[in-house]
Amino acid sequence: MPSMKTDPVDLTLFLAQSVVDQPSLVRVSRRGPTVVVRVGAGEEGRLIGRQGRVIQAIRTLVRAASDPRDRLNVDLDAPRKA
Repeated sequence: MPSMKTDPVDLTLFLAQSVVDQPSLVRVSRRGPTVVVRVGAGEEGRLIGRQGRVIQAIRTLVRAASDPRDRLNVDLDAPRKA
C-alpha cells in the first residue's frame, strides 16, 4: 500500500488554527528538525492546553504523519515577556 506524505508544516498549521480563537495569526515555520508555531498574543494557553495535552497531541500527530527518519519536534515560539 502506498504511503501518503503529509507536509509537517501544513499539518501543524491546520491543527494549530483549529484550536485558537484567532487562526489568521498562526504562523508555522520549519527550522531543521523543528517545526515552530507562533500564535497571537494570549493564545499560547489554548495551544498548550491543560497539562500540555493539546501541544503533545499535535506533536504526536505530526510525528506519525511525517517520515520517521525526520524525527521532528514541534515547539511553541512564545513571545518573551519583559
